[in-house]
Amino acid sequence: MEVPVNEIVTGRKCFFILPDLSLMPESFVEDLFALGFECYYIGNDGRTPIQKKINSILSLFKDVIIYINIDYEIYDLKWPEYISKLLSKKATREQLGIMFAKRQSAVENKNIEQTYFKELQLQRGYIQLEYQKKYNFEIIARTLFNNQAQGRRKAIRALCSKACTYKFSFGDNKDTFFGSLQDISLSHFTILVENEPLPIKLYEKIHDIHFSLKGTLFQTDAILVMERAVGENNRLYVFSFVTSTGANGLDDRTKSTIVPVLHDMVSVNCIQLLKTEYQKEIPEEKEEAAEGATEEVITKRKEPEIDPEIAALYVEAEKKESEETEEPKEKE
Repeated sequence: MEVPVNEIVTGRKCFFILPDLSLMPESFVEDLFALGFECYYIGNDGRTPIQKKINSILSLFKDVIIYINIDYEIYDLKWPEYISKLLSKKATREQLGIMFAKRQSAVENKNIEQTYFKELQLQRGYIQLEYQKKYNFEIIARTLFNNQAQGRRKAIRALCSKACTYKFSFGDNKDTFFGSLQDISLSHFTILVENEPLPIKLYEKIHDIHFSLKGTLFQTDAILVMERAVGENNRLYVFSFVTSTGANGLDDRTKSTIVPVLHDMVSVNCIQLLKTEYQKEIPEEKEEAAEGATEEVITKRKEPEIDPEIAALYVEAEKKESEETEEPKEKE
């Protein structure tokens, strides 16, 4: 993995556990990314138990918000009991919230409020989804905004490899400068220059910078907003994107082109890290599994309970059979 783990886990992340894709399709994740929310859907793949996935998320990421779909049914798992246990061992109330489809009954809403917010005291609230998905993106985005799910950053930074490059001409002689990006977001990009510093003054504008992000090409203007030394001979430069009209950021067309690319660059590292974590065996999970196995054996050894009325019929039948067996002896 090219990107260091500590860089991947940095920043606030939001995980939706077992989302209903008919109400919140996967395209929402990219759209939320464009707004500055780093979100992930965690589904049920049938290989790794969802409890293990949640444990892995909490082990890897400290600045995290988790929304659990309480409408999703899993055999032998009751969400209130599971969440209560999770709060006692791994999670905090500030990390958890719930999501569910809209309820028609006021009683159901009251029961949900009583269980999850009065008893369990979850702090991240709830996402109540409408039956028509076209309304749900705004509902989710508003909930994330109210819960400050962006963290301290306004745009998500994608860490770059040698496959992300820049090139531009500058100066009276139109000298060409090129190299690899350090990182890029929808608002800024960073480059590291060795030996010779760039002949660019702070807040000076560069026109027509050509970028290649893993094969995706685009060009835009930018302004130098920060410069600092890194080591003895290197300098780090941070540029802010500028639209064709002079506003901060990217033109809409350019933005729509690179959002999927940046999202993929960010998410692929995070998902791969999670998959690696899923394979690890945490000691406390091993103990829980052993306890569960013991309980299962005990359960299997229990005699099945019989309805009292049926039991009474068995007793009466046995008594009658006994009397019929004894009658011939009396006649002899």
